[in-house]
Amino acid sequence: MIDTSTRGLTLADAPKVGEYWEGQGGFYAGIIPDYVGTQPRFLIFAADEAVDVEWGGTGADDAGALDTDNGSTNTHSLTHSGHAKHPHEAARFASAYEKDGHRDFYLPSKRELDVAFETIRDKFDPMDWYWSSTQQSRLGAYGRSFGDSTVPSLPKNIQGRARPARSIPVVEAGAA
Repeated sequence: MIDTSTRGLTLADAPKVGEYWEGQGGFYAGIIPDYVGTQPRFLIFAADEAVDVEWGGTGADDAGALDTDNGSTNTHSLTHSGHAKHPHEAARFASAYEKDGHRDFYLPSKRELDVAFETIRDKFDPMDWYWSSTQQSRLGAYGRSFGDSTVPSLPKNIQGRARPARSIPVVEAGAA
């Protein structure tokens, strides 16, 4: 696994938005604030995706997956929820994903999918739905179509796509 925590990555390390970031596992989608708003983070989406996967957990309230900003925390909650009858297939795929030596991928939150829609929409299939890790209700979760701008709540038991994401802190040039 590549350890970015010891060296850190600066703005100068990032490619142009939409380009594959060599060594970082995917397409660079831009910078977002961290989940408490204090440190910016690079947002990266994998080039690979799962097709025809369910969100899972239909009928269950996954209270640990309500965050619209933090896909990593949501995914951890979903993969450890214990829904043996209706496992969280999309979250399990994303959390097991590995690329360029990185194993810190997760199913993106609603907001992280929104960022991808605005910055790298052309990297997604416009004819299908992508799952977020954010639950909307016991029966639905947020997803996104990259062919239009609506963000519907989708029934957890329908099939869609899952695109792993990861985020890494941006460090100041002098701190790297």
